[in-house]
Amino acid sequence: MKTTLLALAALAPAALAGTYTEPVNPYSLELGVSYNFAARDLVRTNDANGPKVDTLGVDLTGVYTVNDNSSFNLRFGFATGSDDKGNGEFGNDVRVNNFYLMPGYRYTHRMSEHVHGFIGANIGVINESLKYKYTTPLETRRYHGSEYGFAYSAEAGLKFYLTQNFDLFLAYQFFGSTAEPGLNSIEGSNTRSQLYHCIRGGVSFDF
Repeated sequence: MKTTLLALAALAPAALAGTYTEPVNPYSLELGVSYNFAARDLVRTNDANGPKVDTLGVDLTGVYTVNDNSSFNLRFGFATGSDDKGNGEFGNDVRVNNFYLMPGYRYTHRMSEHVHGFIGANIGVINESLKYKYTTPLETRRYHGSEYGFAYSAEAGLKFYLTQNFDLFLAYQFFGSTAEPGLNSIEGSNTRSQLYHCIRGGVSFDF
């Protein structure tokens, strides 16, 4: 009887805590891939819109789970894309490369034993590199610019728990950047900060 009472006393704080559950494996690693649909044109030349450059990205995210509902993460990612648009003897060839580092927070809601929904947000820094080739019947001009800026994202998705240490996830993500890499002062041209609508998916491994 005494042993039983001592065991109940030891469990009392956990019972009173209610929603808090200490995770078995609080650390996990996510490997994600994304297709990012550009929401605006990247370069404007002589008041004419340049191409919208979609990108394909990969990211590695370290996750620390606080409890059943909350986790913090640190994401490092890279995305690249290009677009080659021509009009007769004129052409615009644009390539963009993005590197970013973003800490963030995620809230998770259990929908069933194997399916959880989540929403999250990340903020951090980004380096955007831009290469631009402008072709006319008389010449071809090449330009390059790079700039650091502020990056931010918000996402919502589903996580599918397959085994104790292996999960799949699929999410929609809105991604934005304040970086506007200059193009060596091309006359009549300017760049704009980017916005993307992203489909992101991948795998998660628990340590």
